Amino acid sequence: MEPPQAPVVPDLIQPAILPAGAAWSMSGSPVVTRLVSGAELVEFDVTKEGRRIGMQVVLFDQTRCDLRVVDQSGGDWAGAGAIRGAMRSVNAVAGVNGGFFTPEFEAMGLVIADGAGSGTFQNSGLVSGAVATGAGGPLLLWNSEYRSASEFSQFLQAGPRLVNRGEVVSGLSRGKTATRTFVATDGGSRWVVGLAKSPSLAELAEILVSPGLLPDLRVWRALNLDGGRSSSLWVRRENGAELSWTGWSTVRNFLAIVPR
Repeated sequence: MEPPQAPVVPDLIQPAILPAGAAWSMSGSPVVTRLVSGAELVEFDVTKEGRRIGMQVVLFDQTRCDLRVVDQSGGDWAGAGAIRGAMRSVNAVAGVNGGFFTPEFEAMGLVIADGAGSGTFQNSGLVSGAVATGAGGPLLLWNSEYRSASEFSQFLQAGPRLVNRGEVVSGLSRGKTATRTFVATDGGSRWVVGLAKSPSLAELAEILVSPGLLPDLRVWRALNLDGGRSSSLWVRRENGAELSWTGWSTVRNFLAIVPR
């Protein structure tokens, strides 16, 4: 079992070995928007064998930013547009919708927002990992590595796992396509959260490990978040102006990138 906080030196990560024909390539030039705290919003399209998928990703370094969970535990059934107020409330750099929830608006899996917990830890194919923040900063944690909620001030279970050790996780579905939200890391200090429109789970994982698509980042681990109609992205530009793209379905919680 891998220790969850053992850093991986990005330069030592070998390019992922993809199945024949699985690599995606960028179409055209990316559009880069500077955000506060050194983060960047990068928008681009990728193509493979006639398929075109739009990507909106926020890249940041954990030496300048951290991850924080914003939970609507009070039963607010506001739609994904609630991301604007949620991000402003924590002075966020950027943010996306978070994890899954039940028809009763209860968190599906364990959620810890600023030390306050809700839901219960789950082991399932759908909820198979978590994004968390502890004393050592943010990390992506697989269920088998979880030990105690007391280690973390922020914790959000989600899934499925998309990428592990730089390789596509086996068994991901190729059937259903939808707008998807994800979080990924290079195993060192570089992170990315974003939206993809509209891949299958397997296609998203292949995009994330295809070489040359994400500036200065080779994905070591990646986790799918709640997506589909809940998919939402909000960013704050370097000059303070806000940009947002929101779904129309209800969202229980959000994952925020905040300045250190």
